[in-house]
Amino acid sequence: MKISLIADQAIGEADTRNDDGLGFDTYSRILADAARNTRGPFTIGVFGEWGTGKTSLMRLIERRLDDDPDVVTVWFNAWRYEQEEHPIIPLVGTIVQALETHRGFTQSFGAAGKRLVRSLRAIAYGFSAKSKVKIPGFAEVEASFVAKDMIERNEKLTPDPLLDRSLYFGAFNSLDGTKLKDSVRVVVLIDDLDRCFPDQAIRLLESIKLVLAQPGFIFVLGVARKVIEGYLQHRYSKEYGIADFKGELYLDKIVQLPFHIPPASGRMGEFCKLLLADQPAALAGELDPVLPVVARALGGNPRALIRFVNNILIDYAISQELDDFAERGGIPIRFFAVTRCLEHRWPEIFDTLTTNDQLAAAVPRWTPDSYPDHAEGTGPAATVAAQLLSDPELRLLLGGEHGREWLTDPVLRQASVSFLLTQQRLSPLDVSEVSVRYDAFVSYQADNRRDVIQIVDGLSRAGLRIFFDQHLQPGEDWERTLATALQSSNALLFCIGPNTFVSRGQTAEWEAMLGQRADAFIIPILLPGADTDAVPEFIRRRQWLDQRDGVTDEGVAELVRALQSRHRRA
Repeated sequence: MKISLIADQAIGEADTRNDDGLGFDTYSRILADAARNTRGPFTIGVFGEWGTGKTSLMRLIERRLDDDPDVVTVWFNAWRYEQEEHPIIPLVGTIVQALETHRGFTQSFGAAGKRLVRSLRAIAYGFSAKSKVKIPGFAEVEASFVAKDMIERNEKLTPDPLLDRSLYFGAFNSLDGTKLKDSVRVVVLIDDLDRCFPDQAIRLLESIKLVLAQPGFIFVLGVARKVIEGYLQHRYSKEYGIADFKGELYLDKIVQLPFHIPPASGRMGEFCKLLLADQPAALAGELDPVLPVVARALGGNPRALIRFVNNILIDYAISQELDDFAERGGIPIRFFAVTRCLEHRWPEIFDTLTTNDQLAAAVPRWTPDSYPDHAEGTGPAATVAAQLLSDPELRLLLGGEHGREWLTDPVLRQASVSFLLTQQRLSPLDVSEVSVRYDAFVSYQADNRRDVIQIVDGLSRAGLRIFFDQHLQPGEDWERTLATALQSSNALLFCIGPNTFVSRGQTAEWEAMLGQRADAFIIPILLPGADTDAVPEFIRRRQWLDQRDGVTDEGVAELVRALQSRHRRA
């Protein structure tokens, strides 16, 4: 059986697909119209994590603008030029090239367009005079020739002999003085900015703001915000001692319209069909029911899903050729899909179920109503039940047809696991870009588990994604665990029972860690038996949920509303 691996290419690149499969058509149309009808200078930020489809969306925007004779589209891959001393040089060179080759340039831009090209050329030459950087459409020339070229075209340089030595001072004046027709636009789409070294990315952003913020210019930047913002906060904290510097405010100064790639989890069905379109019908038929569930488990990240599908296609093809597995009739590809998904997203559940056939066989007999009872105890069954109770993706995977088959067929289940282990085909790097965000991370103590499970059950029934099978306690990994909890979740539910603050030393550690995180969304929950007199001041300053008289439906409903509101803002 022939298989065809899937290239991780955006729309319109390398003769790949023309349909994104992610429902970006409406977004691209609105953003393209906005770019066409906005006078500029204006900058649109297309924000999203790596692998979420920023390039595809930008290519769709470019495609919608290409047929407009009054619009010049410029595609610039910033990553390609990250080694340049002045990243503005190749950017300006690419803009000039696009202007000169645009079929409607002479008619739409006229004399002003020609002045624009000369000014941009002079700026690029001026920046590159010392570095001698080669750029698209340019040859290395002497600085004196640049000045002569400007003078011969009646571009007036300043008479000040000091400023006259600047190669591009006059070019800046000329650029500022260029008046394009109100109907024309230069739309510059800059991709892979977040894959550059952060200092180079910042340098390019500042160059755009200072040099190219001109009437008629629209910039569309594809970037993962946290990469740029994280670098800025680190730099200002370490180099300048500004601990509370806000990287997002810096970026907002440059980007006037932030457009965040909407979560793809609810739109992955069509994308999955697109990925399977070129596969043999038998394989596509096997994967069609389970792949959308896998997509949700992988955080709705298109790139992670492509990598996942390619891996299981290779797993299946190799297993069909190896005698140890082929003589058993082969391992169905759907088993590889479930095995890999569990191993990557829920490694603890994977280890538990693949080493305990009795538990694996019991899980399909559980019902959602029985999850809280199984989760109250300790041991492997409680671990699995707790995860099923709190995680809707795991319920979908193991509750579906293929998941139940995987649980109840120990021979094929163990064969798929054995193959992946003996062939060393399992690696968390295979889906390294998976990013799953929870609605809440629940911190609790073991003796409060029964009450906490009741709360989690209510939150889960409301459709929220909860991570609670981990206990935050002061200790060796305390700071790292807390940081992970706050980074991976929209909120921290801090459950307070009778023994939470019995130690002054631990209370001091709690205050040192939680008290300084005033910007974190932390909801203290007073459980039955909690002593309010023992609650420290740093907890009192926050709005808590009082469940000391017992966990109630009203209390859980109040918590659901708070978390849903936080989710919308996040």
